[in-house]
Amino acid sequence: MEVLAFMKIAICDDQQIFIDRFSNLITEKDAEIHIFHSGEELLKSSIVFDIILLDIEMPGKDGLSIAAELSQRHKRALILFITSHREYSTKGYEFRAFRYVLKSEPDEFVKRNIQDAINEYRNYYFNITVNYKSEIAKVLATSIIYIESFGHTITIHTTDKDYKGQNKFKDIYHLLKSHSFIQCHKSYIINMRYIDTIEKNSCINLKNGTKIPIGRKYNTDTIEAYLEFEDRRV
Repeated sequence: MEVLAFMKIAICDDQQIFIDRFSNLITEKDAEIHIFHSGEELLKSSIVFDIILLDIEMPGKDGLSIAAELSQRHKRALILFITSHREYSTKGYEFRAFRYVLKSEPDEFVKRNIQDAINEYRNYYFNITVNYKSEIAKVLATSIIYIESFGHTITIHTTDKDYKGQNKFKDIYHLLKSHSFIQCHKSYIINMRYIDTIEKNSCINLKNGTKIPIGRKYNTDTIEAYLEFEDRRV
């Protein structure tokens, strides 16, 4: 298993009171926080950021204009727009905004949105190590569509290729279950990002056309996990 060691978080706001507030709401030990008081200052930085908290209303270039440039330079960054006005909440998704956060919301709400971005980052840049005979491969978790077990061998189906592994099925699931994966059958683990539809007590239809059976004892947990997963994405 591999998780990136230090995530780099940028906070860009022209008001120090909000910089202090958001900084205090980030409690991750492995986060490096970098402060910027203007969009232009942020654009001058050579740091490649993972998460960016970006005020929309700032003197000079506003947050949406800054995001247009950042989306080209920081392609993997998750951007949280922070604003005082709700009418901005429908703008800017073309820049892959992860979420909008109103400054008037209570700290608990703001912290939860920041934590959601951190969790999404960790989910995306999470790798598992697969062992098969004399070969070892590292597989990006988000590229995994599903995993099936047959005998003492697992097959990991990804968006690029399939990997054979001699890892224990239950050990693989233990690593992945907190990263948007669910075991829906004694022999199958599904990445919920690739679910198209679920037929209750029958099967899961994946976006690539594959049908995966749902075991009777896994049916309720599978549906509940998927509904919760979808709620978190809103």
